[in-house]
Amino acid sequence: MDDNNSFLTNYADNMGPETAPGPGYKYEEKSGFKKPPDRSGGPSPSRRAPRYLVPAAVAAGALLIAAAILVIALSGGGVKVLDFTGWSLNDAQLWASSNGVLLKTDSRYDDKYENGKVISQDVPAGSTVRKGDFLTLSVSLGHDPSVTLPLPDIMSMTMDEVQKWADDNFMTKVRITAEYSDSVPSGRVIRYEINDSAVAGKVRRDTPVYVIVSKGPKDAASVLVTVPDFKTMSVSECYIFAKENGITLFVAEQYDDYVPKGTVISQSVKATEKVSKGSEIKIIVSKGKMITVPDFSRYTKDEAASVAASLGIPAAVIEKYSGKKAGAFISQSLEADSVYREGDYLELYYSLGNTVAVSSYVGQTRDSIESWAAALNAQGAGITIKVTTTVSNSPKGVIIHQDPANKTVSVKSTIKITVSTGKIVYVPDFVDGTAGPNRGYDTAVTREEAIEMCESLGLIPVFVKESSPGRLPDEVWYQSLPAGSETSAGASVTLKYTPGAVFSVPDFTGMTKAEIISAGYGAKFTVIYAEYGSYVAGQEGRVIEQSVLPGRMAAAGSKVTVCLGPEH
Repeated sequence: MDDNNSFLTNYADNMGPETAPGPGYKYEEKSGFKKPPDRSGGPSPSRRAPRYLVPAAVAAGALLIAAAILVIALSGGGVKVLDFTGWSLNDAQLWASSNGVLLKTDSRYDDKYENGKVISQDVPAGSTVRKGDFLTLSVSLGHDPSVTLPLPDIMSMTMDEVQKWADDNFMTKVRITAEYSDSVPSGRVIRYEINDSAVAGKVRRDTPVYVIVSKGPKDAASVLVTVPDFKTMSVSECYIFAKENGITLFVAEQYDDYVPKGTVISQSVKATEKVSKGSEIKIIVSKGKMITVPDFSRYTKDEAASVAASLGIPAAVIEKYSGKKAGAFISQSLEADSVYREGDYLELYYSLGNTVAVSSYVGQTRDSIESWAAALNAQGAGITIKVTTTVSNSPKGVIIHQDPANKTVSVKSTIKITVSTGKIVYVPDFVDGTAGPNRGYDTAVTREEAIEMCESLGLIPVFVKESSPGRLPDEVWYQSLPAGSETSAGASVTLKYTPGAVFSVPDFTGMTKAEIISAGYGAKFTVIYAEYGSYVAGQEGRVIEQSVLPGRMAAAGSKVTVCLGPEH
């Protein structure tokens, strides 16, 4: 709908539940923009000048304060976020514009906050944000019209009780009219109608309910109402007067370069005239000065934000790569010369240029150059990374060649990289093929030994605990890569091993190697035999010392070094 011809069909929602028009109030569209009369000769006799001098002074002061805040915000530093809960969206937008903060909104129904009021925010009050950061506000759409309510016994209610039921339950389409009745007392319900065949004891908030109440006998004297000067009243005061005096109020809006927003411009019935209750009066309310969206192609990106802020248009300057030179204007989300509508958000796009500086990523991982490209592509650079792989002594995933590197390229260019798959290694034999009874850890490979072997070759062991007949505790008995096969450093090899056990280390002192083997200790520990450092008489070939103290608990296959006395 054209803004010059739009009318306020839901103005009551913006006024809040206390000031919204009651049932029976109507709205109509005001066609065309009508310039107000010349005020150069002073205020109209029908308008009380003092009522407008104070708002004008306050508005001027507010503009000076907003300008000061804007200067401080543009000079740098953070902005402390306020608690916007309960604010009107317009007030929040003015704050955001004055502080250089970019505002986004989402909407939802809410019974606590009236239409147009802020419910919550994504940045907590008291936090500090930078100029140019986004702040998202959840804004109320008012009461949810789809809520279902039980239908009361309307026939037993008075007009005031019906109205209270409608107000308390936020019913939007309850219409109360009156007619004369000789049998029904004044103010009592004569009949009601519900234009909804689906109603069965319940109604939605937006269900049309028409209630006809009695005005009493027809010969009752008609009460006249003296019409006030609505131009000296706020719109909410106009609604209150109309409701209290039984007047049907039509409200229309139009832009006006001179009359402040929300102020009554004119009324259909002159002040001091008398009308009957139920009469219709139309008022025209100012939408304020019309804001036209500029053609931002005439401004640099540094000027654009200031121009938008000076007009009260929330805007964000977004830079992206394009075929144009750096700093050039690309486009704007709101069409130039269109009428700005409250709640619209302007996005201005400026060019980062048509070239990209490419650094060398040789020696870094493939992920690093791809992350760099992804960040630039989010801004429209269109960079493509073409990857080839090769075997090398460099770690797996490391870039060993790049073309181009340390150069400037045009947007939509392709960068070729060669990535190392790692050096070739030969898989060791982790599995003892002589499984059977009377075996010892002298030939078996334990899990601990397998870890050491993998670390020396750059392999990644993946252990799976699983029992196998004839295998020692903690012994590796399966490998996923065949022994002696080629693979690259960094490759994974799955190794299965039997569940481990814990044994008490015996006292080997005085025992010979043959006695240790005969006792079967080789099936519990990896016994390593070494020669004692000096000759001890009477201890030839017998254990003098051991690396693990007797009685200590050790995992199966653990290494225990025993020192045998020399023969001479």
